Amino acid sequence: MSELASIIETYSYSILYVIAIAVVLLLLTLIRFKKRRERKIKGLTLARLKSMNPREFEHTMAELLSRLGYKDVKVIGGSGDLAVDIIAKYKDDRVVVQCKRYTSKKVGSPELQMFIGMMVTEYKASKGIYITTSSFTKDAIELARRHRIELWDGNKLIDILMNIS
Repeated sequence: MSELASIIETYSYSILYVIAIAVVLLLLTLIRFKKRRERKIKGLTLARLKSMNPREFEHTMAELLSRLGYKDVKVIGGSGDLAVDIIAKYKDDRVVVQCKRYTSKKVGSPELQMFIGMMVTEYKASKGIYITTSSFTKDAIELARRHRIELWDGNKLIDILMNIS
C-alpha cells in the first residue's frame, strides 16, 4: 500500500506541475492576444479620428473633455476662432484647447506660439491643451514645456480614449 501511495503522490506532483505550466502558458497567450487587440483598436481608432472632418473632430474632443471631468465645455472653433477650438473649465482653471486633425504633418513651434499668445491675451486662460492626431516637433514640445501647455499627440489621445472606454 505504501508503494501505491508513493506512486500516487509522484503522479500528483507531476500532474500539478503540468497544470501549472498549462495555466502559465494560457495566461501568456491571453496577455499577448490582449496586447495585439489593443494595438489593432488603437490603429482603427486613430484612423477613424483622422478621417473625421475638422468640426467632427472638435466635437469629439469636446465630448472627451466632458467625460474627463471638464465643465462648461463649448466648441468655438471655426473661421476666426483665434487659434482656440474649445473652451472649458477644470477645477479653478479656465482652459482653452486647440484641435488639429493632421494625417502626417507635425505641429510646429509657430502654431504653438499663436496658441499661447491667444490663450494669454485673448482668452485669459490659465491652462492650455493642444491636441493633434499626429505629433509635435521638438521645438514645439520645448515651447509647450516652458509654458506648461499639455500636448496630446495621436498616441496619448488613443491612450486616453482607451482608458475611458
